[in-house]
Amino acid sequence: MNSRRTTDLRDRMSGDRDLRAVVLALLDKCDRNGNLPAKMIYRCERDGERDALIRLLSAKAAKPVSGDDLAVRLDLENADLALREDGGTSLRELLYTAAGRVPRDIKGEKAILAARASEIVTSMADGASGAARSFLLDAAGRLSRGQGELFRQARENGLDGVTGELQTVARCIAAAEVNEGPVRLANFSRRATGATKGLRAGGARYLMVADALLRFLPGLADRVEAESPRDPSGRRRLALECLGIFRNETPVDVLCFGSFVLEKRGARLDSPAAHRGLGEPVRLMLLHLRDARVSRLRATRIVSIENETTFNDYVDLQKEEGGEEIVLCSQGQANWAVVRLLRLLHEAAPSVPVFHWGDLDRSGILILRSLGHRSGVPVQPLHMDRETFLRFSPEGLPLPPGEMEEIERLLKKPKGNVGEDLLAVIRDAGKWVEQETVADAVLARRKPQACDIR
Repeated sequence: MNSRRTTDLRDRMSGDRDLRAVVLALLDKCDRNGNLPAKMIYRCERDGERDALIRLLSAKAAKPVSGDDLAVRLDLENADLALREDGGTSLRELLYTAAGRVPRDIKGEKAILAARASEIVTSMADGASGAARSFLLDAAGRLSRGQGELFRQARENGLDGVTGELQTVARCIAAAEVNEGPVRLANFSRRATGATKGLRAGGARYLMVADALLRFLPGLADRVEAESPRDPSGRRRLALECLGIFRNETPVDVLCFGSFVLEKRGARLDSPAAHRGLGEPVRLMLLHLRDARVSRLRATRIVSIENETTFNDYVDLQKEEGGEEIVLCSQGQANWAVVRLLRLLHEAAPSVPVFHWGDLDRSGILILRSLGHRSGVPVQPLHMDRETFLRFSPEGLPLPPGEMEEIERLLKKPKGNVGEDLLAVIRDAGKWVEQETVADAVLARRKPQACDIR
């Protein structure tokens, strides 16, 4: 190596910021690609960098681009050859030595890191199952491509940090999948991560867990979409609530009407029956239902109603006719208070039939399916059939954009799900019918014989 040339370049760089800038920029490119390119267009940050390139490489190897004052066409291959013919070292070695830098092959380093990260996470997936396994395999695939946020974190924070975080997220996913709920988010976090603040709402880990559950847990996305969440935050909250994980149980309640009494830890909770006697519905919080059982009920049937307007009309009719039905309001996708009460009522009187009445649309059918799935109760559709739809379809509303495709997707799934005939006729008509449209015409009916269980 020509030490005089190296020393001269080093001295010039120390007093010439433009020269130093272009040398470092060329070395950065060399690090990224593993070598200097033979030719390239260099875009200067300042006018002085153009002149610095000419001084560094020669006017023959650095030519300004016509019509662009900040662009210079470099012939690095020619500059390297000129150095060697003059008895010097290569251009690459001269620049690294003068700058005091050690050559790197960032592309090669990335490839090694990507392969190692993918190998470790794939091994982690081998010990997991269900949605957690799918999540880890997906993460391994993304890491193997050496792209994205996960890989950036691996480069900046180290592989151990990223794989450790993925392991924690996978534990949260696995725990959520088997959670029997209901449970507060903080308590769930303590179980899954060892700390009540390990899964804070809105935090990066919370987002990763909720998004993974929506993507990899079969059926969950459909249950969430049935509630028509307004934004991604709402989707994530509903995803966890569908699995029995709540930020706070206190606001989770069920609006209900009917003659039944709860018993809890030896105490009698008769507010539903008392308010029924007054002709009033009552709200029961999820906390009231925890560890409770139904000790007495009187009902001809149990009906869950999706919309509050129809619920109130139905309750009014019960009062007028002296009906003996227990009526719950699911208020869209049933929360865990609705699910819990429905389960308690069915356990107390399994012979009493259970129905759900909702909108005649895709969301209404998904709410019906979800209610039966989550409660374990054989829930039958009420006024949610092909004949009812055809009767009221002249008053139906056009399907919103994208809804037809969602219905087609549901109809392609394995057969045997409740509401398939209704989905098909909704698709064919290109319309949906609100529950309130149907309610006025179908609420008049005879009073059946009540079943009294004591």
